[in-house]
Amino acid sequence: MNKMKISVIIPMYNAEKFISKTLEHLIHQTYRNLEIIIVDDGSSDLCTDIVKTYAKTDNRIKLVCQKNSGVSTASNNGLAIATGDYIHFHDHDDFVNLDYFEKMANAAYITNADILCGEVNQPDYNFPVFDSIEICTDLKDKIEKTRANQFNPAWRYVYKTNFLRGNNLLFEPAVLGAQDLIFSKTAIILANTVATVPGARYNVVNTPTALGKNKNKIKHSISEDTKKAFERYNKFIYEHGATELLTKKEEPYHQNKYQIFNKTFFRTDIYTKKKKYYLFGINICTKHLY
Repeated sequence: MNKMKISVIIPMYNAEKFISKTLEHLIHQTYRNLEIIIVDDGSSDLCTDIVKTYAKTDNRIKLVCQKNSGVSTASNNGLAIATGDYIHFHDHDDFVNLDYFEKMANAAYITNADILCGEVNQPDYNFPVFDSIEICTDLKDKIEKTRANQFNPAWRYVYKTNFLRGNNLLFEPAVLGAQDLIFSKTAIILANTVATVPGARYNVVNTPTALGKNKNKIKHSISEDTKKAFERYNKFIYEHGATELLTKKEEPYHQNKYQIFNKTFFRTDIYTKKKKYYLFGINICTKHLY
């Protein structure tokens, strides 16, 4: 089992306050065969110096620097150079329990699953807790057991590298804030097997500096390429008969507002599968996109 290498990919941007804790919980894992790839997305603080200090004493740490291009590009660049049998995408301000990858590697050895789904500790969110390792092959089971229609961050999973590369699964560079939604739900659909991993705990630290959490930045990042990315995603969902992934409350990925004296009198919301029109806050029409 120890021969199985897991690559941990961390897109990093101005994380000097958090990256030490993240790395401490990785370098002291009970499972040692890790490759820790930090992709610095053009940071302007001291986080790269901190990573370099850790890398001097731990040769599992690799630092890659790129110009500021966004979390999706950073994740894709990390994936391109990863040499592990499995891949985990890790936020720069979160941390995992010290036995996280031991439990993941054990489940991978037992199941050989395309995707391993662990548990999550995040305030105010009720992620599922698993009683045992369970292998899911049916789409309905994959969704219900992991609650993938409700919780879709990429970091709750560990992915088989050959599965990702064989399906050319990458993050959409034009999408900020919902890039995980497209990536992880697409992966769940394509995976032949998804295994639940009890006790493998990922801990979320809700910080305003986390990549993808700046709502104003997300709003201004919407472009024609963003809309096309969601159109491709919607089409994929329907072609694979996976509308169950869209059954929970959706958040609009694009919103147009028309205001007078700072009061919104008309707006349109574009969701993953429909467009809604509001007049003075009242939904007057809904157009289904597919």
